Amino acid sequence: MHARSILAALAATGPAGLTNTLSTTDKTPIQQLTVPPALAQLGIQRAITASGPFAVPAMVANDTSDNNGMGTFQQLADLPCRDCYITGFSFGVRYGDGPNGSAGATANIDTGIYLHHGVLININRTDATCSAANGGNFQRMFGAGNERGYVDLTLNGTRRAGYYIAEDEVILLVAEIMNMQVGAPREVYVTAQWDYVQAPKAAASATTNTTSVERWSPATPVWLDIDGLCGSYTNGSEVAVPAGVEVFSYSMPVAWKPDGGPNGTVRNYQVLVSASHLHDGAIQLDTAKNGKTICEGVATYGGSPEYISQVPGPDMPGMPGMSMGPVPLTHISAIHMCSGVGATTSSDEWSVTAHYNLTAHPGLETVNGQAKPIMGIGLLFLVEV
Repeated sequence: MHARSILAALAATGPAGLTNTLSTTDKTPIQQLTVPPALAQLGIQRAITASGPFAVPAMVANDTSDNNGMGTFQQLADLPCRDCYITGFSFGVRYGDGPNGSAGATANIDTGIYLHHGVLININRTDATCSAANGGNFQRMFGAGNERGYVDLTLNGTRRAGYYIAEDEVILLVAEIMNMQVGAPREVYVTAQWDYVQAPKAAASATTNTTSVERWSPATPVWLDIDGLCGSYTNGSEVAVPAGVEVFSYSMPVAWKPDGGPNGTVRNYQVLVSASHLHDGAIQLDTAKNGKTICEGVATYGGSPEYISQVPGPDMPGMPGMSMGPVPLTHISAIHMCSGVGATTSSDEWSVTAHYNLTAHPGLETVNGQAKPIMGIGLLFLVEV
């Protein structure tokens, strides 16, 4: 099942549209980590959980479809807490060694595994940018691709903000993973690093007979997409590469505005973080407020060895079909993320534009050299002030 099919089933029927035999009981995190002092002073903890195992199908030599070697998986997310705030998050992929993949080596493009994207979905809430009437009857909570970037909603411990998860909410993980090798399927786990803090309880004051509590601000995820406000639900957020064009840009067809107050009153917000997701071939994603770029999500290629693959080199002179040997090919390893983006109101319009240059950086291709669809997604986190 393709990711767009999973999202379409949820949009049409809710969770009943999917077959899910997993227990809703959260697993014990496979690993607890130490957080930096700036986060620890807020009571934040860090854990890694693993979902899977997932058997990613091998590529088939004569399959020219853009889904060749692609596996799409859905599973209830293993949460580290409930009645809590998720203050930071990132995805990873490991091979299936050890309990729940805990001892497995990192799976990345250097060994032929590519995280096309992972998405967390809260099926108990509606989406911020796509109305329920148009399919957004669940909320896209977090998303990332093979760049595997880390989002910190506390701005390094300077803001008490996070994504609140209630006791009874159900979070679904949807992951689309590509196996770049032929042969047998390969078993992997999708890992999640969570920073979290339990929701504070009111503490009674012995002197004033009142209660007080440190206030945490609930953050709202906002999905901006070159495929449109509802692109995830209708087309998997995929946009075709224009035929015969190497350098091009795509913008959101319709801008998004934050919710206003009753009777048209203006609401005020702070944008904590602006994150980006792009495919190989991209240069950057521009996130704009009222037509002015606020964040440039510039892509970095080959920043570490696991983001460098080996591809066949050119033929030897006078010997067609005889390669001179493999050559390195770099892939997106990071995308610049903007923190503390600033103020916005319900009068502002937000949009994204993705810039691609397939001459500077080759994009993903099918086995017969056809360009695969691309993405351009911005993820904002807002708190009302």
